[in-house]
Amino acid sequence: MAFTLGNSFLASLLLILSLVTFSYGNGIMPSTKVTDDMVKNICSRTPNSSLCLDVLESDLRVLESLLGLAQFTIDLAQTNATETIKLIQSLIKQTNNPQLKQCYTSCSQNYDIAIGDLDQAKTDLSSRDYGGVNVETTGVLNEIHDCEERFKGAPADPSRLPKRNKDLENICSIILVISNIMSQ
Repeated sequence: MAFTLGNSFLASLLLILSLVTFSYGNGIMPSTKVTDDMVKNICSRTPNSSLCLDVLESDLRVLESLLGLAQFTIDLAQTNATETIKLIQSLIKQTNNPQLKQCYTSCSQNYDIAIGDLDQAKTDLSSRDYGGVNVETTGVLNEIHDCEERFKGAPADPSRLPKRNKDLENICSIILVISNIMSQ
């Protein structure tokens, strides 16, 4: 996992998510059945609560337990990251602009690292290392941010990559909230 020390946005997001979930996490076990109220409470603590509700209400399996909810969101993040790297690889082949090609190539490396972080988050979840899930998910957010930074000063990116980055960022915010609740 690559970590950018100067990345105050992500550090601030992590701190805010940690603080707002502190009071909610007390007494909730990973095996606790997830209720509609819990889903609403989790989503209210993310930057995009309506997307969070759409995501978490899309699969009834997520209501089985908080652990199942975490597994579902990590799986969703892995799917998103895998599809995004496929998009990036096709953009590398399609673009004729050397600056954009370099940006896409660098983002491909960021997404390789992010996928590794998500694999480790899944392993951490299996071993009930919820702090590790949090650290690895923060690593994914750093990689997304680094990918986006590559485009500063480059020609505008006409692809779906900025939206895909935002989608993964939103999914990771859900994982952070859940992992913070479980680590209480």
